Amino acid sequence: MKKLCQRSFTLIEILLYFVILAVFLLTAVSFAIQILNVSQLSTHRHELELSGQFITNKITVALQSAESVDEPGSTFDSDLGVLSLTMADSLVSPTIFSYSSGDLTMKEGSGLPEALNSSYVSVDSALFHRIETAKTPDQIIVDLALSVVSDIPNTQAELAVHFTVSLRP
Repeated sequence: MKKLCQRSFTLIEILLYFVILAVFLLTAVSFAIQILNVSQLSTHRHELELSGQFITNKITVALQSAESVDEPGSTFDSDLGVLSLTMADSLVSPTIFSYSSGDLTMKEGSGLPEALNSSYVSVDSALFHRIETAKTPDQIIVDLALSVVSDIPNTQAELAVHFTVSLRP
């Protein structure tokens, strides 16, 4: 009679298989976590850029439609900047941009202040600087430091915004 040869896995072969599988799964999970972190960082940077553009547009439009800068109501050359503008329309005059506790707010006339940044974005500083020269319209230089509010490590992002707007003559 022929002897039937039964081939089966030994205990060492099974353990080796599980070790190889564990290393592969650990590598795959590590790679997936890195992809998620990069995705989160990309989302944060996009949120920062959108907030920076929105704030820039709001300040630019207000400055270009302002009658003048309210010097006593403004705080120039300070990280806790305040910019107060006298507007032609009495309903929105004065328009005040102010920085406080991580938010940049805009208050038009007697209305309530509204935060210009989202809850995901923190304004770390707001600096307004006024340049006055003879025979040219005044210019306001705006420097903002924005950062993302995040609890996830290695996904923090920051953005510096710098722009200049000329007041209309």
